[in-house]
Amino acid sequence: MSRTRYLDLDDRSEDVRELMRQRPNESREFLEKYELSWIYHEAALEGMVLTHAELRQAFEVTGVTDSSMVHAYTEVRNQRNAIDLIKQEARARTVKYSLALVKKIFETLYNGLPNRLPVTFRRDMPLHRTYFHDIVQPVQIQPGLEQLFEFMSSEEFLKMHPIKQATHSHHRFMEIFPFSDLSGKVGRMMMNLILVRSGYMPVIIHSIDREKYYEGLRLPATQFGQVIADAMDNSLDNAYTFFVPGWNAITRKRAASA
Repeated sequence: MSRTRYLDLDDRSEDVRELMRQRPNESREFLEKYELSWIYHEAALEGMVLTHAELRQAFEVTGVTDSSMVHAYTEVRNQRNAIDLIKQEARARTVKYSLALVKKIFETLYNGLPNRLPVTFRRDMPLHRTYFHDIVQPVQIQPGLEQLFEFMSSEEFLKMHPIKQATHSHHRFMEIFPFSDLSGKVGRMMMNLILVRSGYMPVIIHSIDREKYYEGLRLPATQFGQVIADAMDNSLDNAYTFFVPGWNAITRKRAASA
């Protein structure tokens, strides 16, 4: 991805941060809606599409009245808890990207689900209906993760632009695909931890871009970065639309091409 693209995303991100600093009350409303959208699209990426009413019902104190939705609502609450965990980790003075952190995210996402499995690496090569990219053999998972985390603590990685850090580490994590279940959710949480810690909005992969994201994982990491940059552009567009009445993405694109 070009330096110009990074600079554009940096400038637009700073504009959104400034809007949020100036309007704290509206910022709280925006973040609440944004995180609800994050939860919705994370579920949709994994094949679970919920209505707005069902999302709200999942957080009701009175509990779930429809027994058929218990599993789905538990996943939704776990996703919100994982987002809270990421925000907490992002505020820490230092973050160590490690197997311990991966397991912590995994356990948060799997908490309270029926047939809950222990945190163990996959032992097979699953035939996925969702993910079609090549993944490593089970015997390569442990060394693959160790190499990834070693790279993420290296000077080379730390010198990268944060968006490049996020996209390259996520691309490799998804190649390793350590768990039979939830690898995608865990990987995207790790990616967004890097972004949030660096002052960026978390990237939401919208359900309409589901195929684009999955196909992107089959490309080299540099090309996959374009997929994530496009998703970040969309997130920033949503923020502008919320804070600036009458603004829309078409206006920006016309101005950029003028």
